[in-house]
Amino acid sequence: MAETDSPETPEQAREKARQADYARLVELKRSAEASRAEVQASPYVQGAWDPWRKLAEEYQSALTAHVKEYGGNRYDVEKGIWAALHEAEAA
Repeated sequence: MAETDSPETPEQAREKARQADYARLVELKRSAEASRAEVQASPYVQGAWDPWRKLAEEYQSALTAHVKEYGGNRYDVEKGIWAALHEAEAA
């Protein structure tokens, strides 16, 4: 039986879900940072920060949920997300 034919173990399924959630966090952070950069590059207008604020809140909530679900140190998880963002920018 080929390795791909064997059923996925619960541990493998959980790791796959953790990786997918982590990738979603990286994308949320990327979106929030792009929104922040856009606002900072423009003259101040009332309400201009609202889209960034919404994205930042969504990211922080998702980060909290990720750490609760999968464990780990929040600081270390966020540090890894920053590293992933900067890696992607350098590529």
